[in-house]
Amino acid sequence: MFPSEFLLLAGAHLLALASPGPDFLLLVRSALRHGRRHGIGAAAGIALANGMYIALALGGFSLLQQSPALLTAMKWLASIYLAWLGWLFMQSSLKPAPLPAAGHQQAGVPAGFAAGLGAGFLSAALNPKNGVFYLGLFTLMVGAQTGAGRKLAYGLWMFFAVFAWDAALVLAMSQRRVIALLGRGLPMVERGAGLLLMLAAALLALARV
Repeated sequence: MFPSEFLLLAGAHLLALASPGPDFLLLVRSALRHGRRHGIGAAAGIALANGMYIALALGGFSLLQQSPALLTAMKWLASIYLAWLGWLFMQSSLKPAPLPAAGHQQAGVPAGFAAGLGAGFLSAALNPKNGVFYLGLFTLMVGAQTGAGRKLAYGLWMFFAVFAWDAALVLAMSQRRVIALLGRGLPMVERGAGLLLMLAAALLALARV
């Protein structure tokens, strides 16, 4: 039962990772605009936030489901944060695109590892759907007879899978060839991403989570 249960859990998790969302847009922009160090920091922050929700799901409870007021507050915080990110993307699109030799911090831009870590953590932690996703994943796909040690192994695998996937995306996007190919079109991409984030903020504010 262990292999089939793990494969089912891992497959559903990887499909979720491959689905583009606010975290994906943040990672791409971090790698192209601010460089590899900032992007890896963002990947680590996203992984830490996911790890927090995984730990809650492993504990067999969800603060989000137990407290509708907390869920509503997180929904509004997430909406505001996504709208703010969208505004930052729009503002950033007015700046010159990075040079092909980039992939490093631009002058005058606070884009170190710590800045990326904070941005990534907030992006993932303020999304209440992450908590609901992990709780549903463990509830529906992990049997009641599965031991605590095995559940912990599942959780650790998913935590490192999130970081490895996101870090690989950052490393790929921060290659000089990729920057040279996409750099000139980056302002247009940022405008589109900014509009998508603002739309996502509006939909999240209006929708029931």
